[in-house]
Amino acid sequence: MLAIILKELRCYTYSSKYRRIQFLILCALALLLFAATVEFYAHRTSDVGKQVYTFCIIVLFIAQLWIPRHAVEVLHIDYSVSRRGINDAMLVLSPLANWKILAGKLSAVVLWAMWGIWLTIPLFALSSYTGGLAVSKLVKCGAVLLVSCIFFALIGIGFALYQPPARAKGISYGLVLLLTFLPLIPIPLFAAIPILDVVSPLCALLSILSSDVTHLWLWNIGLFCVLSILIFPVLMRQMRF
Repeated sequence: MLAIILKELRCYTYSSKYRRIQFLILCALALLLFAATVEFYAHRTSDVGKQVYTFCIIVLFIAQLWIPRHAVEVLHIDYSVSRRGINDAMLVLSPLANWKILAGKLSAVVLWAMWGIWLTIPLFALSSYTGGLAVSKLVKCGAVLLVSCIFFALIGIGFALYQPPARAKGISYGLVLLLTFLPLIPIPLFAAIPILDVVSPLCALLSILSSDVTHLWLWNIGLFCVLSILIFPVLMRQMRF
């Protein structure tokens, strides 16, 4: 399983597309941090540091919505015509069980996504000096981002096992966007269903950033962990190598 993780991470490292995505996210976040600080100070906004880093964390979460596409690609790369007979044959001949192959690919996607978040730590470390968010809030937001990365990656891999790549990407994005933004739609029917807030990582982040005492973020993490544990065996039985 470690060999699969290292293989996938090596592919990402040597892929200009993935390096470019991480670089653009980091540059965009740094630019937004500077621009938001200047803008909030210009408008004499109260709690400038808190407002700036709240905005940056929301943008960082939105940037992680590319994970389902990444998960679909990491599964279908071994089935592509150009690589058939190399990666596919190696996996067929390897003594690895299906769950190790699935866990290896899932771990590689999550590690690469979390590495992109790790690169932003120097930016968020400045929060302590600008009157921004407390370290405890940043840790809670990191936990929500980690669990949502795992769950979104499982969604992408799940649809990739049943659908062609293009269709799997579209369905995965549709489901992820639905779970994320449905509770924020100003419709009384949706507001009357509290469970919709639990399935939205964005709502969980907003509850942390607003110092909400409902512990919505804990419910969100617990729900996604349970769903991931239930989904993993189903996907494992669908692996075909």
